[in-house]
Amino acid sequence: MREVIATARALTSAVDRELAATESALNVLATSPYLASNDLAAFHDQAMQVLQTRSANNVVLTDTTGRQRINTFRPFGEPLPFGGVMPQLRHVLETGRTYVSGLFVGPVVHRPALSVSVPVHRDERVVYALSMGFFPDRLSRILNEQRLPGGWTGQILDGEGIVAAHTEVEQFIGRKGSQALTERLAEAAEGSIEILTDAGLPVISVFSRSAVSRWTTVISIPREALTNRLQQSLGWLVLGTVVLLGSSLLLAWRLGGRIAGAFYGLTGPAVALGSGEAIVVPSFRLREADEVGGALIKASAMLQQTRHKALHDELTGLANRALLNEIVNDQLALSQRCDTELALLYIDLDGFKSVNDRHGHGIGDELLRAVSQRINSGIRRSDVAARLGGDEFVVVVFAAGADGAAALARKLVESLSDPYRIGEISVRISASIGIAIYAGVETTCEKLLQQADAAMYRSKANGKRCYTFMPAEQGSGAWPDNQGGTA
Repeated sequence: MREVIATARALTSAVDRELAATESALNVLATSPYLASNDLAAFHDQAMQVLQTRSANNVVLTDTTGRQRINTFRPFGEPLPFGGVMPQLRHVLETGRTYVSGLFVGPVVHRPALSVSVPVHRDERVVYALSMGFFPDRLSRILNEQRLPGGWTGQILDGEGIVAAHTEVEQFIGRKGSQALTERLAEAAEGSIEILTDAGLPVISVFSRSAVSRWTTVISIPREALTNRLQQSLGWLVLGTVVLLGSSLLLAWRLGGRIAGAFYGLTGPAVALGSGEAIVVPSFRLREADEVGGALIKASAMLQQTRHKALHDELTGLANRALLNEIVNDQLALSQRCDTELALLYIDLDGFKSVNDRHGHGIGDELLRAVSQRINSGIRRSDVAARLGGDEFVVVVFAAGADGAAALARKLVESLSDPYRIGEISVRISASIGIAIYAGVETTCEKLLQQADAAMYRSKANGKRCYTFMPAEQGSGAWPDNQGGTA
């Protein structure tokens, strides 16, 4: 049964990855310059291009009144239905947060569908809800790719317990899961339960619910199949025992089977440990096996802790250079495919060394933590802040051009230049920022860092407490305001 639970857990993870990938694509699309300029016709074309790289079926842009402004199921400009603000869109428009819908009937194609919706901001207000929808057959393909044994069935329930995908009959889609299963799901995130199908056949349903999306994968096995397999195994066991060694050998066989089962149960966690995943090892009621399981759990915890330390700055908790390189290079590839810009802000603190020399490294470390908190508070949730070392920081701004980068740099210069209260003392520093923009020319994270670093030194030369774009001859394009600040 553990293998079946592991299969259900793997299917649930596959669903979560599909939803997360859809959300990531929407967040990039939501920063399209065509939305900022209200060029919806061009945005419609861009959305159609994005759909070619995704397994979704359509993209919908809805305003705050609930009216669809774009639906890629229809040519741009063709009238679209208006039925008020749908519940999943109301959540996005009111909270400004991503929402994964349950199963609903689309107002354009009148078919059951699912969607992931993200907010589109303008001047810190939510002005649109941007959604990407797909039909249940996409989730059904995830189930069928698992190739469950004959007679077994699989289904995926949305967060409300509605069947969103099924391996066999489409008529189950849109129906509520059985009451007994719903009650069991309220008690545990993983487990099994014996229930009756609509045809009155007893089945063992094994389930795993995602802690992220709250969606559940259910695998149902006919009880008769399990019983037949068990009876067959017992028959061979009895026959072998009688023929070979009798009751004494039966005891030895059962003990050996218990040991083998325990170490077989350790195989999955050991493989997961090799992949760097967190593991859970149940008790096998066998001291040696439990000791090995405990060692695997400790090794997993140490591996997770080591991986986190390897990718994050120990003092501030921000991303370090290794993680920064990984994120920026991935986003550069995505920006090239989607024709979006990316900005990199290189921040160096003015006057930090004087604070360190005068008040000591303890105060200096507290000041660096305070600076990292102000940086995190000043950027969007989708952006990334990193510490390169010493008093040097980097902010990666996704889907942002020169104007957006300048606005953020100006905000950070002002914020980081305000006084800091550390214990009983008050200290004051400022920040010099260099900005590099990726605008379509093939490059790497290291090249952008070098360009932003050069621009930062120009800010130092210009009197500090300001920001400067990389010189036009070093990058791609020229910026209307190459230098600015509050000093």
